[in-house]
Amino acid sequence: MKIRVPYETAEERGVVLELEVPDANLTNQFIPKEPAAVPDLARAVENAIDKPVAGLGFREAVKKGNKVVLIVENQFRAAPVDGVLPFLIKRMRDAGAEVRIVIANGKVPALSQEEIAHRVGKQVVDAGITITCNDAPNPDRYSFVGVTTAGTPLWILKEVREADVVITISTTQATLWGYGGSGMVIPGVASNETIETNHVMALAPDCRPGNNECRLQQDKYEALRMAGIRMGINLIVSNRWDVVHVNAGIPVESHKAAVEFYDRIYGFRIGGMKEKADIVITGSSAPTDHLFFHTNWAIVNCLPVSKEGATIIMATPCPGYGSWPGFALMDLMAEYMPPTAANHERVLRDFFLRKRELWAGCIWYPLYKAMMTRTVKVVTQEKNHTDARKAGIDISPSLQDALAEAMKKHGPKARVTFVPFGRYSVFHE
Repeated sequence: MKIRVPYETAEERGVVLELEVPDANLTNQFIPKEPAAVPDLARAVENAIDKPVAGLGFREAVKKGNKVVLIVENQFRAAPVDGVLPFLIKRMRDAGAEVRIVIANGKVPALSQEEIAHRVGKQVVDAGITITCNDAPNPDRYSFVGVTTAGTPLWILKEVREADVVITISTTQATLWGYGGSGMVIPGVASNETIETNHVMALAPDCRPGNNECRLQQDKYEALRMAGIRMGINLIVSNRWDVVHVNAGIPVESHKAAVEFYDRIYGFRIGGMKEKADIVITGSSAPTDHLFFHTNWAIVNCLPVSKEGATIIMATPCPGYGSWPGFALMDLMAEYMPPTAANHERVLRDFFLRKRELWAGCIWYPLYKAMMTRTVKVVTQEKNHTDARKAGIDISPSLQDALAEAMKKHGPKARVTFVPFGRYSVFHE
């Protein structure tokens, strides 16, 4: 049987790599049934903010004279905020409110003017809206709010703290720590100290894809409440890169509602799975595809359908972003390779000694742990091979070669599972 493994970039969508898998070996395929795009994004957002799933509607939340801050995600998230902001800004100005935008880039470097224009749209930039980025290394830009019940000291950007009304726009999607879209305060607009303290919880065993109850996620939820965020607008973006769901309301409650919708599409129950796979094959779709730093999450997402000792094969082009090569930041784990028990202890010590920062560690560490119990093989653009190998990642020249090698290792009766959209997929026991 031929399977079609997604191998897309933002610039080249619809690209697949065909792979021949023996019929007798292909035991499971987890393919989501993605709904159609919302026909009119602005209308969908209007309906969501006027009829929220919880809390005040827009008319009650935004009043004349209010200072309103719109928090939007950075350039590595899929929600098309440039298609939402013009409508929202008009509604706010019509209500007599003053509007500014904050980009929730956490500890990722501040966006350039060109990146800002691409993210929020030229129309918004030309309208003279004040736009600022998070500035985690600069403590003078933050106000202290308090300490969460998990012990995280919460400092948030002053312009967010001083606003009368704060509204977030975010992407609800599977992540390594539950579901994304809830991090608009931590790490989005929080200080370095807050982010690093919160991200220690990324090391906990309960911090895994699909577990919305993990400590890290609950801490982020508490930060949203402590910061007084009035409304969250939650968008779900499909692998086709179109919006398939919009809701709004009190941030925590509306995010949980969006997670429920997301799970109806991309969540799979595997409790009845008779035997887990010896080999898992997954691909990479266009949204958030530029860096392996983001696409490798698919490997971790696939752990629940693979047995210990299995091989996970991932196809991901990773073209790079600006001056960042496709495997940028993955060198952070090179010092700890191979992923042995002794080297794992070194990783943990260096996190606590701050030799390695957890804003990045929360992403490469789950992959590192996966590589302790699984063989990971990556098919990517040739220009990435040197950097990938330096990071200790096993590169295969082609999917067919990777499968042949895995079949040789696991034997002629190896069970193969296909997860085309591993970055999106969530598996529940």
